[in-house]
Amino acid sequence: MVLAALVLLLEGEASPEPLGLRGFFYGLLAEVAPELHDQGENPFALGFGGREGAFWARVSFLREDLYARLAPRVFALEGKEVHLGRPFRVRGVVQEGHPWAGISTYARLFQGPPGPDLPLRFHSPTFFRRKGIHYPLPEPRLVLDSLLRRLEAFGPLRAPLEVREALLERTTVRTLSGRTQRARTEVDTVGFVGRVVYHLPKATEEEALWLSALGRFAFFSGVGAKTSLGYGRAKTFAGEAEPPTPS
Repeated sequence: MVLAALVLLLEGEASPEPLGLRGFFYGLLAEVAPELHDQGENPFALGFGGREGAFWARVSFLREDLYARLAPRVFALEGKEVHLGRPFRVRGVVQEGHPWAGISTYARLFQGPPGPDLPLRFHSPTFFRRKGIHYPLPEPRLVLDSLLRRLEAFGPLRAPLEVREALLERTTVRTLSGRTQRARTEVDTVGFVGRVVYHLPKATEEEALWLSALGRFAFFSGVGAKTSLGYGRAKTFAGEAEPPTPS
């Protein structure tokens, strides 16, 4: 079962707008998979970033059938003009060779070396729907529950009950460095951007394997609320000495 992230390399005067990006992508969805508008968990996530002369937009797929239906439409955008809240020319569409492009499988998520630490960098504002409000703190339970729900919704595996309890109840924060940043949604809100190292004390091998797999999954799924607007974009980092990844 394939996981994939495609990046559109854009020429334009400013960064894509979240609502414009979502509106454009939902237009493509309406043509090939209209049933997804009535689904709870989104089997995709969007993202955008860059700087003048090198903007980009991203779509990642959590379901292989959606990737198979929509990827040809996305690749066909090369050389065309698109409107993502403002006009852009698509100078290329890539599946590799960009920090936010890539392809994997659900099985491969569990093949890397496990460990009791999960270092995640949140590159776009990340927040959670909590008691009717947007909550911007990346607490371990909120982050891991978000990732578990999406992985189990679209992947072939479910975490054993004892593993789920360990991840959600025992995981703590080893280090945290970041700030809040404004997020442009239908209402004004803020989200967390920065780095967090999560730690599961006395993790068994199976618990550590699931923790590491969820970290790899975050690259494709995003974390928290409004991932369809480009928020919650996150991925693991190698260590404190790692240079910043271009956003």
